[in-house]
Order: sequence, then structure tokens, then C-alpha cells
Amino acid sequence: MRHPFRGLLLLSCLLCLVSPAPAQTLSPQARRDLSVLATAYPGVIQAVEVAPGGRATVVLADGARLPYDDGRPRSAEESVEDPDLKTILAQPYPLGPVAAEPPLWFSPGRQRAQALFFALYGHTQAEVRAACRPVPFFNQSIPFNARQGAADAFARVSTRLEKLAAADPGIRKYLLPASGGMVWRVIAGTDRLSAHAFAAAVDVSPRGNPYWRNLPRGRNMLAVRQAFPPSVVAAFEAEGFIWGGKWAEFDLMHFEYRPEIILLARLARGETPPLASIDALLRPGR
Repeated sequence: MRHPFRGLLLLSCLLCLVSPAPAQTLSPQARRDLSVLATAYPGVIQAVEVAPGGRATVVLADGARLPYDDGRPRSAEESVEDPDLKTILAQPYPLGPVAAEPPLWFSPGRQRAQALFFALYGHTQAEVRAACRPVPFFNQSIPFNARQGAADAFARVSTRLEKLAAADPGIRKYLLPASGGMVWRVIAGTDRLSAHAFAAAVDVSPRGNPYWRNLPRGRNMLAVRQAFPPSVVAAFEAEGFIWGGKWAEFDLMHFEYRPEIILLARLARGETPPLASIDALLRPGR
């Protein structure tokens, strides 16, 4: 006689094999961070493989597999040179006017996972260049990556800044001329590609806005940071850009499209922006 529950038991086993890992296997921080990435960059995360114990591997649209948290302790230098996904989102970016000089190595956004940037914007100079479109910036035209809404966001920033400059022409000296856009190069003193290589950043008035490597390390830059027009910073931040003027390793000319960093900053100050659910992306891992 066939056991009456054999069919139900078999069905239950099959469902265990195909069902995604339960949401509670991810830590709250991992769920938040991965939801923020999925919101900032729709479609870039194809799956999140969750191993026993909750360790997650993120599968990107180009097939790259990145650990969310590889469990490896890092020095401040190593966090910049070779971060996992948890590390790139660990430092809270301070929205709004600059209130204090940041402590050494506090530079939210300088930690970049290069494999993520490849998946977002292109793997080669030719691929990135093909993804660019010119964006008007005052009397200039700057090539910016059209993927992930970066060029559209930069165009909105440009519109905001033109309105600000019409009311206060004095801000132009902080903005012009601008450079960057698509410049395939490594970061000075490293072998890592710059955000400019991916056409996802712009430098405004490079001669007038200092860079940390050109000044004594540890110099107090608070007055210089605060002199930069807060309205300009706010215009960029409103469209998903971070400002290098808020880094300890300061780069006052540098604005970089990092909507995930801005989303986390908004969450940190109590806002409730809608976030994408990652439940459908969860898979059992090993």
C-alpha cells in the first residue's frame, strides 16, 4: 500500500531544492546594503547566494562573483586598495554642509570594488567610451557614462548649477573649467582605475580646488572645505553624487556618481527612501 504522505514528502523536498534561501539568513546590515545596491543600480545584481551561517556571494550581471563580506580584517589602506562590498559601504557619508575636519582615512566612497565598476560601466576603454554621451556643462560638453542613469543624473546637476550661477555668478570660479568625464587612467600612486576611467566622475576647476597629494598630509583643510559653496555640493548630492571635499584624503575638485552612498546617507539621517527587495534574488549557497 502506498504511504499516504510519500507524495507530500517528495514535494516538500523538491521545494527545498528550488526555494530561495530564507530572508533571515542574511544579517540586517547585509540585507540593507544589498537592497541599497539593487536600488541604486537596477539589474546589476543577478543573484545573492547565501551560504550556511549567512555569508553572501553577490553574482553580478556580467557573471562576476563578489563576496559581500569575505571575513578578512583590513587596515585602512587595505580597505581602499581591496575592499569587499561590505567595506565599500561601511563609512557613512555626511550629507549637507561640512561641520568638522574628517579623521584620517575617513573618506566614504574612496573604497571602490573595481569588479563592480566593470559590471556597471564597462570592462575596457572602448566599452566605456561606447557607453558615453556628451552632457552640456555650462559652456562645455563632458562625456559621461549613460549606463545606470549616470549621464542623466549629471545632466540634472548641470541644470541645477546653471540656475544657481544665474542667481550667484560667483560660484562659477569653483566650477569652471571642468574636466574629467571619460579619462582612462589609474589613480595617482596606485594601479587601480579611477572613477574617471568609467566616465562616472567630473573634476570642477582643478586649478582652484586642491587635492591632498599636492599639500602636506594632515593639513587642516576645514576653512577651505567650508569655503566651497554648499549649494553646489547640495546640487550634486541631490542627484546621487558624492564630493571628495568630504574626504580626509581630500579632493575638492572631485564629484563622483555614487547613488548607493547617498542612499545610505539618507537612511542614516532617518529618511525612508523606497528600496528594492532582494528576496527574489536569494539562492542557497555553499
